Amino acid sequence: MRRLVAVFILLIGAIPAQATETFDDPEALVEAIYDSYKPGAKPEIPESYYSSRLLVLMADQRETAQAALFAPVSDEAALAGEPVDPFVSDRNVLIANLAIGEPVILGDRAMVSVSYHNFDQPRLLAVALIREGAGWVVDDVASMGADEHWLLSWALTYDVFSM
Repeated sequence: MRRLVAVFILLIGAIPAQATETFDDPEALVEAIYDSYKPGAKPEIPESYYSSRLLVLMADQRETAQAALFAPVSDEAALAGEPVDPFVSDRNVLIANLAIGEPVILGDRAMVSVSYHNFDQPRLLAVALIREGAGWVVDDVASMGADEHWLLSWALTYDVFSM
């Protein structure tokens, strides 16, 4: 899993700047993110979907992540070089029963819950958003499910290998 996080962080840095799409509604942003997981689509989350704070955290960990790529790891997915995706942390993706909750908005911050089944595994995420500039962006992601508990910003700040 550690190697997967390292690959994810390196790939975020390699994503070319895409046309900035702004979202007036937090739910619309989360829906746009999960639209890229439809069958046959290749998930690509533009950098413009992330907050400046989250991008800085990712950039700060790139060097650590790059060093980790050369560390011996027994994880099969890491050896395959597949990135970790904070929105669908599983290696293979077949989303069913996707439910995006009504956003809770407090000023310039919002929280949107997301639940789905990936194959037969239930997943529950909390996506924290912040209004930056003209629209909403993702500021953090937390896995709240029975099998996985992690907070993306914490992992990037304190232990990139905890996910």
